[in-house]
Amino acid sequence: RTTPSPDAGSPTPAPPAMSTCLPTISATSSAIRALAPRRPSLFRGAPRLSQNAPVMQRRPATVGRRLSSRSTVVRAVEKADAGEVAAAAAAVEVPKKRVLVPIADGSEEIEAVTVIDVLRRAGAEVVVVAVAPAGRTEVVCSRGVRITADVSVDAVAGRGARGDWDLIAVPGGMPGAEYIADHIKFHSVLEKHFRAGKLMAGICAAPAICFEPKGFLEGYAATAHPAFVDELGGSLREHSIHEKARVVVDNKMVTSRGPGTSLEWALCLVEQLYGAEAAKAVAAPMVVQPANARLRTSLEWRLDETPITTP
Repeated sequence: RTTPSPDAGSPTPAPPAMSTCLPTISATSSAIRALAPRRPSLFRGAPRLSQNAPVMQRRPATVGRRLSSRSTVVRAVEKADAGEVAAAAAAVEVPKKRVLVPIADGSEEIEAVTVIDVLRRAGAEVVVVAVAPAGRTEVVCSRGVRITADVSVDAVAGRGARGDWDLIAVPGGMPGAEYIADHIKFHSVLEKHFRAGKLMAGICAAPAICFEPKGFLEGYAATAHPAFVDELGGSLREHSIHEKARVVVDNKMVTSRGPGTSLEWALCLVEQLYGAEAAKAVAAPMVVQPANARLRTSLEWRLDETPITTP
């Protein structure tokens, strides 16, 4: 078929009809697909949609599920209130306080074991060091009780030894307090801790035998065992007013009197490290008698207390 040309009288051949071109295009497309490597389709298994559907509607179902799950997480985070955030922050573990408790041959076992036990109940990392010769870790206390320490004095004294203690608590007992006071290596540990202005504690003979001669109690109020309290120096006020107190807290120095006050002394140290509420929490399951305890009944025993008379 020919059509007349507008510029000339000779006829121009007409383009082939669309029906005659389709077989050629189809054959060419089939040949290209046969030569190209086959790749897995991202949309395999997705429902077949109309070509006129919006692009977002033709998104694979798996992608929709991913976006949906992410949206759920975002919404959950947005719903977290201040209380939940505070609870998560409180769940973060607080670093443990590090406490050093020296013991030696002749140390008072009640005082030593009590302070170790109570501070560990409070969550402190308590390291017991044997101040003994030849790297020995076992000591024999004043009443014959044997205690094996965690480390020897060589592990905490000398070059390279850790010295970042939050508290050093020295039990009393004789001659244990003297051995601790006279040990040259351990003296450097006490001196460094005191100069750093950190918390120190002594009970029974320790304040008078271990702290006073080294100048640690200069300017501090303190107490000690009745047999040693007269050896405490300081002003008249420091000596006379506080000598009969069961536990004395003056700034970073905590002193006490003897085995009978060791539990109060230890709980006071918990308060100094962790606060009053922590001390009460530790004391509660131990059934510690409060200072304002009620008077006892006729069948209840307490040391040196008149019972209530019942009709």
